[in-house]
Amino acid sequence: MATNQDDERVNGLKLRELREAAGWGIDELARMASLSAAQLLEMENGGTDRFYTAQIKINATRKVAQILGVSESELVRDPLPVICTAESESALQKAAVTSNDPAHSSTSWVGYALLLLLAAGAGVWWWAQAAVPKVASSVAAPAPLTDLTSMVNAPTPEVDKPVVSPAPSLNSFNNNASVEAACSFDGDMAVLQANEPSKPSDKISLMLRKQAELCVQDATGKVWREDLKPWLGRNYIGTAPWTLQSTALFGADVYFQGEKMVVPSDKVHAITLNGKPFNR
Repeated sequence: MATNQDDERVNGLKLRELREAAGWGIDELARMASLSAAQLLEMENGGTDRFYTAQIKINATRKVAQILGVSESELVRDPLPVICTAESESALQKAAVTSNDPAHSSTSWVGYALLLLLAAGAGVWWWAQAAVPKVASSVAAPAPLTDLTSMVNAPTPEVDKPVVSPAPSLNSFNNNASVEAACSFDGDMAVLQANEPSKPSDKISLMLRKQAELCVQDATGKVWREDLKPWLGRNYIGTAPWTLQSTALFGADVYFQGEKMVVPSDKVHAITLNGKPFNR
C-alpha cells in the first residue's frame, strides 16, 4: 500500500512547470509517456489511486523526465529518512534488558577472554617472525656485453598498434548534432506544413510506434541519427525547413508548430517540414 512519504517523492509542481514550459497539454504528454491523462494529473497533484503501487508511479515519473529532457532527480526526490517507531523502541528496550542479564554478561566475558587469547597468539607469532635473521639477497651478475654491430643490424620488433574505437555519435536527447553524414532511405517523400501554426518552427516533437532508425536534419546541415525505441518521445531544436527520414514515419506522432503532421502512406520514408510564420 502506498504511503504519504512515497507519494511526496514525486515533485508534481516541477512536473507541471516543465510541461507548460514545453507547451504540452495533459493529453499530449500523457500519450507520449503511454499514460492516461488521469494518471498524469495525479502525478502533478498528488495521490496514487490511479497507480497500482507508489513505486509504479515513481517509475512512470522517471519516464516522463526522460521525455521532458531533464534528470530524474528534478522530478523524483530521495527517500525520506526512516523514523524510529514504537516497535523499534521496544526492540531497543529488550536489548537493554538482555545486556543487564547475568547469564548474558557471563557469555560476554567468555568472548572477551577468547579475543585476548587470539591477540596474545598473534603477538607471539609476530615476535617469532621478527627474530628470524634476514638472508642477504644475491646480486645478479652483469650480462655479457652484446656486439654493437649485431644490435644495429637486428630487425626492429613489431609493436602492436592500439585499436582506436570510433567516437559514439551524439543522439537527439540532448539536442546535439552528430558528425555523421545525412542518412537516406528508399521510398517516397512528402512535404508537410502546419495549416494554422501556433508555435515557432524551431522545434519538433516526435514518437515512433515501432523501433526503427531515425535521421533528422535541419536547414543548417545538423544531423541527428539514432535507433529509436517505440513510444519514446524525442525533441529536436534547430532551424526549419526540416527533413525526417525513417521507415516507421507512417503512423508516428510528429508535432510541428503546434499541429500533428499526418504522413499520408506507409511508402513515405522521408518528409520535409516547411516552417510558416505564426501569430503570437
